[in-house]
Amino acid sequence: MLTEKLLTALKTGEVLRVRYFGGSRPGAERQLRPIAIADGKVRALCLHSGETKSFVIERMEEVLDGVPSAMAALIPVVPTTFLSVDEFVDRYRHEFESQGWVVQHEAQAVSLHRTFKNGKLIQAPDVDLSFEAETYDAVFDGEQVIEANRRARSRPWIVRGKKLTTKTFTEIGTAELTFLEFAKQLAPGAGI
Repeated sequence: MLTEKLLTALKTGEVLRVRYFGGSRPGAERQLRPIAIADGKVRALCLHSGETKSFVIERMEEVLDGVPSAMAALIPVVPTTFLSVDEFVDRYRHEFESQGWVVQHEAQAVSLHRTFKNGKLIQAPDVDLSFEAETYDAVFDGEQVIEANRRARSRPWIVRGKKLTTKTFTEIGTAELTFLEFAKQLAPGAGI
């Protein structure tokens, strides 16, 4: 049905309103003026960007006023990431607390803790996200352990989870996504 409408719009120069579930803005509404159709794709002028682009037809649907998107329900929702730990904690604090966590946040670190049956905080976190700009080697010189070879970390964002493999990241956004996974997986009510 959509292919027929695209073919008609190609002949008439009509602009179609579609939702495109690909590209940089999946699910965004676009206004397209088709230029060519071949091999399951439509080459069209996108009126939003002013550029001519190729769109995969099976990833689009026509926008009909008052009719919700059928394709949107099939696309997994990717959590929003933030440029600072403060923004991340502000957005997700309530969700963490509803999972049973006690949230501790300071500077560029956030940790999630359980409590004892009496309600007191267990000091060691089950999940934590931190920024560690530098690393070093610990060397035993025969008498004591000293720090040697101090250097900048190439992957300074660190996510740790109790009994899970520690992961390091270059960007905060990918670290946040892993932190969310660990928080859900280890949540006090999750049965682990």
